[in-house]
Amino acid sequence: MDSSPEKILYYSVDLDELSKIRGEVREFLGEDCSDIVKGRIVFCLDEAMTNVIEHGFSEPNSSKIELRMKKNKGSWKFSILDQGVPFDPTKEKSETWKELYESGADGGFGLRSIKKIMIVRYQRLKNPPRNKLTLIHTR
Repeated sequence: MDSSPEKILYYSVDLDELSKIRGEVREFLGEDCSDIVKGRIVFCLDEAMTNVIEHGFSEPNSSKIELRMKKNKGSWKFSILDQGVPFDPTKEKSETWKELYESGADGGFGLRSIKKIMIVRYQRLKNPPRNKLTLIHTR
């Protein structure tokens, strides 16, 4: 798998967009990975986009969420850019699944799972002010 041009897509801040996002990610991955790997990557993108939509915006918003997808020689790279509330998931302590389950707290499972499957990087961009969450899956 050689490096390819970056594919850039835009989505509304709306949970109804999730099925479209899952389809685009599956199509992007194509036959370059097994169904298990494809399922894991789709899960991670679905969970990350859900978190951006649900927690990044206090009310429906007209701004767009940008998804960048790139195939590199040894990895797939996905970047999500949004103008929502700043949140750096790399600084959040990842409790164990047992701690999450026993606390009964809402949330945490998805972020912990993403961190187990993908390399997670966060950047707060300044001009314009945006969040940039990058998820990388190595082959």
